[in-house]
Amino acid sequence: MKTRLRYIWPFSFLIVVILLTWYLFFCRNIATNNDERIVGVLAFLALGFGIFQYWLSELNTDRRKLFELRYDTYKEFILLIDQVSDTLNMEMTGNEINNVYELVSRLMNNINKINSSINMNRDFLFPDIHLKSESKEIKDILEKILLQTDQFRQGLENANKEGKEVAREFLQSIEKMNWHNEILEHLKKLHNKKYDFYRILRTYIMH
Repeated sequence: MKTRLRYIWPFSFLIVVILLTWYLFFCRNIATNNDERIVGVLAFLALGFGIFQYWLSELNTDRRKLFELRYDTYKEFILLIDQVSDTLNMEMTGNEINNVYELVSRLMNNINKINSSINMNRDFLFPDIHLKSESKEIKDILEKILLQTDQFRQGLENANKEGKEVAREFLQSIEKMNWHNEILEHLKKLHNKKYDFYRILRTYIMH
C-alpha cells in the first residue's frame, strides 16, 4: 500500500501539468496565435513529462534497490537456519560428539546472527518483522535448541567427573540419548515453522 502511495505524487504532478497547460493556453490564452500556442503547449507538456519520467525512474530505482537488499537478506536467513539444521544433523548422525564446546559455539554463533539480523532489519528492510508470530516461533525454537545443547554440554561435563569409566560412559550415553530425542523434536518444529517465516519475508520482498 505504501509503495502505491509513493506513485500518487508523480501522477498527481502530471495531472496538474496537463490541467495547468489547458488553463494557461486555452482558458487564459497567453499565446497570441495558434503557432505560438502549439509551441507553448508542446514545450510545457514536454517539460512536465520529462520531470514525470525522471521522478518515476527514481522511484523504480529505489524500489529495485530495496528489492535486492531484501532478497539478499532473505537468502542469508535461509543459509543461517540451514546451517543450524545441518550442524545438528551432522552431530546426531555420528556415533560420537566430536567437540560439544565447538557445537555449542557454532550454534550460538549462527543463532545470534539470525536474531541480530531480525533486530537490525526490523525498521527498514522488514518493518516490524520481530512482532510477527512466525519470527517469534523461529526465535523460540532456536533458543530452545541452544539451551538444550548447552544443558547437554553440562551433562557431559558432569558425567566426565565420574571416577569409574563404565559409569562415565553410561552417563554420557544417557545424556546423548536425551539430547538426541529433544533436538529431534525441535528440528521437526524448525523444519515446519521455517517455511512460515520465509513466507512472511517474501511478502516484504514482493511488496
